[in-house]
Amino acid sequence: MNKFWVVALETYKKHVKSASFIMMVLAPFLLIGFSLGMGYFGDKFSDVNEIAIVSDDKAISETYREMAKDDFDINKKITTESEAKKALENEEIDGYLSISVSENQLKGQYTGVETLGTTNQQMLLGFLNQMQLGINSGSLGLTQEQVTTLLSQATLSEKQVKVSDGQIKENKDNRMALTLVGFFIVLAMYMIVLLYASITAQEVASEKGTRIMEIILSSTTAAKHFYGKIMGIFLVILTQVLIYLFSGVIAYFLAKDMDMVKGFLETVSIDELIKGILGYNLLYLLLGVLIYTILSAFTGSLVSKSEDAAKAVTPVTYLIMIASLPTMMLGMSDPQNMLIKIFSFIPFFSSFAMPVRIANDSVTNTEILISLGILLVGIILLLRLSAKVYKSTVLIYSDKSMMQVFKDAVKVTKTR
Repeated sequence: MNKFWVVALETYKKHVKSASFIMMVLAPFLLIGFSLGMGYFGDKFSDVNEIAIVSDDKAISETYREMAKDDFDINKKITTESEAKKALENEEIDGYLSISVSENQLKGQYTGVETLGTTNQQMLLGFLNQMQLGINSGSLGLTQEQVTTLLSQATLSEKQVKVSDGQIKENKDNRMALTLVGFFIVLAMYMIVLLYASITAQEVASEKGTRIMEIILSSTTAAKHFYGKIMGIFLVILTQVLIYLFSGVIAYFLAKDMDMVKGFLETVSIDELIKGILGYNLLYLLLGVLIYTILSAFTGSLVSKSEDAAKAVTPVTYLIMIASLPTMMLGMSDPQNMLIKIFSFIPFFSSFAMPVRIANDSVTNTEILISLGILLVGIILLLRLSAKVYKSTVLIYSDKSMMQVFKDAVKVTKTR
C-alpha cells in the first residue's frame, strides 16, 4: 500500500506543479474576467454619445425626446432635418432619427456615422412602437384602460407536487436552483473530462515509450502502479474542483451585497444552490470524472509511445460527446424523455443524464441511489479490467493497432 501512495503522490505533485495545471485552473477565471471586461468596454464604447430627434410633426418629436431622454443623450436644440444634417457634418452629433407619419403609420430613419448596434436599435424601435400604439388606440377611440386590457396576457405557472401515503403534498419550488446546479455540473464535467482524458492517456503512455517501466516494475506490481497513477490524477482533478468551490465561496461573500446578486438571490435560494452542488450532483461529477479517467488510462496503456496518446484518447473523446451532447439537448427540454431515463442508469452516460433529471426534479432518491450503485459497480469492474490489461500490455512495445494489442492482452490474461 505504501508503494501505491508513493506512485499516487509523485503523479499528483508532478501535475500540480506543472504550468499546464496552473493554466487550466486559471483559464475559467481569465475567461470570466475577459467576458466581463469585453462587456464593460463594449457597452462603454458602443454607446451613442449624442443624437437628434427630428420630425415635421413637432408633437411627435417632442414626445419621442421625452420618452428617450433617460436612455440617450439628445440634442434638444436641433428640431429640423436640415439642422441635424449640418450638425452631423460638423461632427457635433453622432446621428439623428427622422420620424415621419403617413396614414397614422410611424416610420423612423436613423442616419449616423456609425452603426447603432442591436441594443440601441431595439430601444429606438421600442419607443416608436409605444408611440404607434398610442396612435392606433386613439384612432380606434380606445381609452387607456381599454388598451391596458387589450394588451394583458394570460399567465401560466407550474406547481410540482408529490404523492405520499395517498396524499398530495406540495414540493418547495427550487427548480431554478436545481437547473443552475445541474447545468453547471454537466458543463463542468464535460470540460474536466475532455481536459484530463488526454493528460491521463499521455501519463500512462509516456512511461511505456521511455521503457522506464522495466525499472519501476522491479520494485512494485503493475496493478499497484496503475492504481497509483489513477489515484494521483484523480487527486489532481479533486484539487481543481476544490479550488473552484472555494473560489465560489469567496466570490459569494465579496459580491453578495451587489444589487445584481441580491436580485438573483431573491429568485434562487443560496441554501438550495449549496445543497444542489454538495449533494448527489457532486458525487456524479467526481464519479463521472473518475470512470472516464480510468477509461483514458486503459486506452493509454494500449499504445507504446507517448506520440500515440492522442490516438488513444480519440475513442474516449467520442464517447464523451455521445454521452453528453444528446443528454444536454434532450434533458433540458424534455427531462421525461425515455432515452434520458435509460441513460441515467448506464455508466459513462449516467453522470451526464442523472444531474439533468435531478435539475428538473423528475427523479426519486431511490432511482438516484440505484444509479449511483450501478455507476460504482461499473467503476470497480472497469478498474479491475484495466489493471489486468495494463499488466499484460505494460511491457509490450509494438506498432500493432490498439485493438490488436487489446486482443493480445486478453489472450495473455486468460492464460494466467
